[in-house]
Amino acid sequence: MKFIKTTLLLAVVAFLAAACGNDNKDDVQMTNGVALSVVGNAFMSEDDAQGITLNVLMAFAPSKDETIELVLAGNEGDIVRLDHKTLTFKAGQKEATVKVLSNAKHALSVPRIITLTVGHTSNPQIKAADEGVKITVKPDSDIPALTPAQLQLIAGYQQKYGFDLTSLLGKVAVEATVLFNTEDKESYFNGEPQKTFKGFSIITLSEKATADTPVLKMVDNPMGLTSFFYDVLKRKTVEDTEFFLQQPYGSAIVQAIQYDASKEQFSMTLDSIRLVPSTGKVEFLVQQPDIYDDMITALPFVYRFSAWERVKELRDKGATVYVKENGKLVGYQVTDEFLKAGGSIDPKRWLALSDVSRDTFGKTPSNWIEPKGHFDFSKGTMTFVFPWDFDAANDYEQVRVTYTMHK
Repeated sequence: MKFIKTTLLLAVVAFLAAACGNDNKDDVQMTNGVALSVVGNAFMSEDDAQGITLNVLMAFAPSKDETIELVLAGNEGDIVRLDHKTLTFKAGQKEATVKVLSNAKHALSVPRIITLTVGHTSNPQIKAADEGVKITVKPDSDIPALTPAQLQLIAGYQQKYGFDLTSLLGKVAVEATVLFNTEDKESYFNGEPQKTFKGFSIITLSEKATADTPVLKMVDNPMGLTSFFYDVLKRKTVEDTEFFLQQPYGSAIVQAIQYDASKEQFSMTLDSIRLVPSTGKVEFLVQQPDIYDDMITALPFVYRFSAWERVKELRDKGATVYVKENGKLVGYQVTDEFLKAGGSIDPKRWLALSDVSRDTFGKTPSNWIEPKGHFDFSKGTMTFVFPWDFDAANDYEQVRVTYTMHK
């Protein structure tokens, strides 16, 4: 259908050109129509580097150099740009192309329709032949599409609470700072007192959201901490040549799965982030079992580590791995008991082990901080503070996180 419309439009333009004849002197008195059309697809993702190409066609070639400005409407937040918004048509030239490119703001959580029209021209007789073209810019390709039901909930929050939740959805800028306790600073983190991580989290509306309670789910890089958690996990397991790889079960598992640091993948998600509109607080803690099946208060991080997935496959198949004992190789079936005895690289076994609702270390001075979350749509921020630890940590590390909403 788009091809047919474009063909008809070009036919009209051609007719105008024919009606004007070949005498370029007439272009002073007669309107020279300018038609815009899309070459190929009229949609792109915000992280698309290719952009959308537009064709700009005059009804007849001007007798002298002329300029045409193109105007973007619906581009609040500067989502896209034109590779050149002013086109120069040389004498005798009637056709040009321009590209619409993403500014990679990662600001969209719902599609945005942007209209391109002909604006100011150097000659008042050069005018738009149509109402322009519309293109659709979608959220980044890795951002989950919101369902009609989710969009209805978001509209309800706007009406009930007066805030636009989409400014917290999609790819949201995050900055996380981890303050290390004194002992861990020296033992694990090269004497650095803290580390700061800047990046993006991908946030969507959780399936747990209701008409009264917005609930968010961070589906990628929750709290901005994925790279930090992965670094600690590797340091405690597959890259720990001092302890983990020196004990037979750990070494056997790493060899059995043919661990390859260059090919492994690690990701995290975090659900159940509940916004409380009446107070501006964010509730983000749950009750869940620890590695000993005791219930603790924790952040419900869910991890996926490709190396651990292969270990679970060995366990599910009842595979045998070989451990060197007294100079001989002894076969052991991979079971939960075998893994608990020293072969596990399960992230849950190594990361965020302690209750965060109270000080379980009991040191003086204490490094425990009360977990808190807060959101403020007028300031455009969502913040968190919470304690965090890992296997054999000497005390809690303190985590402070700030999300900056889309404008």
